[in-house]
Amino acid sequence: MDTNKMREQFEAWHSAKSGWEPRHYDFYWNETYYEDEDFQCAWEAWQASREAVMVELPPKWNSETNSNMQWWDQGIEDARMAIEAQGLKVAP
Repeated sequence: MDTNKMREQFEAWHSAKSGWEPRHYDFYWNETYYEDEDFQCAWEAWQASREAVMVELPPKWNSETNSNMQWWDQGIEDARMAIEAQGLKVAP
């Protein structure tokens, strides 16, 4: 899960809804927290909501029995990468 991309999405959404600009500070152990407690709480809720979503893709084709279906497997892999790039989880 790309946390930086997810944080950018969250900040854009929250700023549009609340009108607040995010102000955060970074700790030396590489943790980032928002100065505003409500903003921080919303960020934690956003992460939890993304963590709870799991997308299930169709099964890969059995390429041992039909080698002409490699495009199917590639399509599933492309979909997996696109979903994960949005910060969501894909079932194994």
